[in-house]
Amino acid sequence: MKFHVDREQLLKTLQKVVGITDKRTTMPILSHVLLETLGPSQTAVFATDLNLSLRTHFEASVEEEGRVCVSARKLFELAREVSVDELSLELLANQRLTIRAGRSYFELTTLAPEDFPHIAIHDDVSGVRVSAPELRAALSRASYAIPVDEDPFSVPGLYWHVLDGKRIRMVSSDGHRLAYEELALDSVEALGVGEGVTIPRKGVQEMIRMFEKEESVNVVVHESRLIVASDAVFLSIQLLEEEFPDYELIIPEERPHHLSVHREGFFLALKRMAVLTDQTWRHVRFIMREGELELESGNPELGTARERLDVQYEGDAFTVAFNIRYVLDAIQVLESDAVRLEWLDEFHGAIFCEPDNPGRLGLVMPMMV
Repeated sequence: MKFHVDREQLLKTLQKVVGITDKRTTMPILSHVLLETLGPSQTAVFATDLNLSLRTHFEASVEEEGRVCVSARKLFELAREVSVDELSLELLANQRLTIRAGRSYFELTTLAPEDFPHIAIHDDVSGVRVSAPELRAALSRASYAIPVDEDPFSVPGLYWHVLDGKRIRMVSSDGHRLAYEELALDSVEALGVGEGVTIPRKGVQEMIRMFEKEESVNVVVHESRLIVASDAVFLSIQLLEEEFPDYELIIPEERPHHLSVHREGFFLALKRMAVLTDQTWRHVRFIMREGELELESGNPELGTARERLDVQYEGDAFTVAFNIRYVLDAIQVLESDAVRLEWLDEFHGAIFCEPDNPGRLGLVMPMMV
């Protein structure tokens, strides 16, 4: 096996796959990528951690065809650190992969390519064509409430389900907050989500990262996996088996109280309040009065902060506290000039949303302080 490749092209390709390879695995081959030449001008790259599998490719000048498994991280680091325009890669008889970069020379150990896990490529499976920028934006807005740590009371993934035959809703919740975003599709039934599927956190992150420069992607659920493919990238994600909770039960149907506040001013005020919070004292207190919202935060060791904002609110005085980071996350994904805050009482979650967009919502549970 021997080929020559533009360094920038190789680096960009490896950036797509290095996040999928498993660095902490007990199976060393899962930290490797499989390189396989495809004729005289192309080389394919395969990566998997068994739950996520990816295939992509780069243009190359191939002198000798072949296959090799090499450390994804080390090959990526070498390509990043050298300063030449072209790299030459060759597999020696002793199964070492040499990388020539100008006057620099490297040898990497390899593993047997036949030991690399099989990646099923479902090129013949139909699905739904989706705008990649719209899909990425929806995933980003809906995924911030996916649990980071293991929690027996929440599901570490993003739940997709069909609303009315024309839209899907993406939902995440860690038990303390909830987010959802709706996305319109031309043919929801062809997506194949059935009564709903849950995509693991890592799969969501890889979709957001890898399809950044794509114009459109094909999306379909096939045999308990979500398949997302473009002309350049094929990604297969094993869906979670856990049943996503009935999230609608925690969204109050009746929200008789509401206020409206300028989004940017509100966000910046909360960031100022956050300066005097820490891991122990994480809350910000909302004190609502007619025409005014007062924010209050702080702790005994650092001090206190207060700020008043003009708001559209008519009602009785009301006070409630929230985790300030959760509120910032909920507001940051909104796009409207104003934020609408809706609530039932101090015991139920408050809704942060856009005044004229029911398809985008963030819920934050109150804190007892």
